[in-house]
Amino acid sequence: MKKTLKKLLVCTLAAALTFGSASAASAAQSPTASVEPEEQKAVKTEKTNGIIASVDTTEDGTASLGTIAKTSKKSVVVAAKVTVNGVSYKVTVVKANAFKNCAKATSVTLPNTIKTISANAFKGAKALKTITLKSTKAITVKKGAFKGLNTKKMTIKVSKKMSKKELNKLKKTLKKAGFKGKVKKA
Repeated sequence: MKKTLKKLLVCTLAAALTFGSASAASAAQSPTASVEPEEQKAVKTEKTNGIIASVDTTEDGTASLGTIAKTSKKSVVVAAKVTVNGVSYKVTVVKANAFKNCAKATSVTLPNTIKTISANAFKGAKALKTITLKSTKAITVKKGAFKGLNTKKMTIKVSKKMSKKELNKLKKTLKKAGFKGKVKKA
């Protein structure tokens, strides 16, 4: 009985030493480096959906779409996330003049992460006919967001999952922002 108990203790001790030294060795070989979101202004992002954009990032892990590089694409899709220096940021704001270089774009798709569209955001996008909002909640649209555009001929498509209450709230916000076109579920 004593021999069995001794063997059991020796095996347990050997296993503990082996496991302890292995984890210490792996900890020594792999330094821990945390990548934290940081605040940066006018940072160019990698090509996403065929477009290159300039964003302002914040320490809370969100980004504002500053401007999209000049493009001749007819359809512009804004990414929900952008990566800057290995850190992923959620795009929540479309800033003023974001689409000024998209004069030929006829449609713009905004992800469900967008919470705010700033004044003059679509200024310069003269050919714009359709905006698709993937969000199921009403977003904030600042007065003058559509400045310089004929919104009577535009359509804003929203998610089919958006409730009637949220849709009415969005319509009210769009009207205050100067939008005179159609808003429909698609």
